[in-house]
Amino acid sequence: MALRSPLYRLAAVLALGLLLAGAAQAVQPGPRGSGPDWSQLTPEQQAILAPLADDWRMIEPKRRDKWIEIAKRYPKMSAQQQERLRSRMKQWASLKPEQRAEVRARYKKLKEMSPQKLEEIHRKWREYEQLTEEQKHALRKAHPGRSTKSVSVQDSD
Repeated sequence: MALRSPLYRLAAVLALGLLLAGAAQAVQPGPRGSGPDWSQLTPEQQAILAPLADDWRMIEPKRRDKWIEIAKRYPKMSAQQQERLRSRMKQWASLKPEQRAEVRARYKKLKEMSPQKLEEIHRKWREYEQLTEEQKHALRKAHPGRSTKSVSVQDSD
């Protein structure tokens, strides 16, 4: 199934990392305490952040603050950006804690990469996106043992 392919999962993880990278850059860290409880969010924030509701109490305060900042920007996003965000939140909410830790580690590696290396990764991803489904299938078939666990950001060399 295409949605469960290793390359799709890698792409989803990288995309989520990039989304979180944008959120991290946009949020100015401030002196915050424990972050608001779910009940302290406005109804609009709760609606936007609904995919995270079940996990909200386990989200670290600084991450809660980042999600709240994203929710504040949400109304100004295009419909496409809003849909992408909702999709990414649903994906994030469906990850197990170990998978989230893996995504965060990959994100950290991305943050430490040079702009040239990041551009190379983006270029390779754009090339992959241009492939037909048959070409993507052939590529997956040529690399059958790869999974998101065995593919690291450094594998893009």
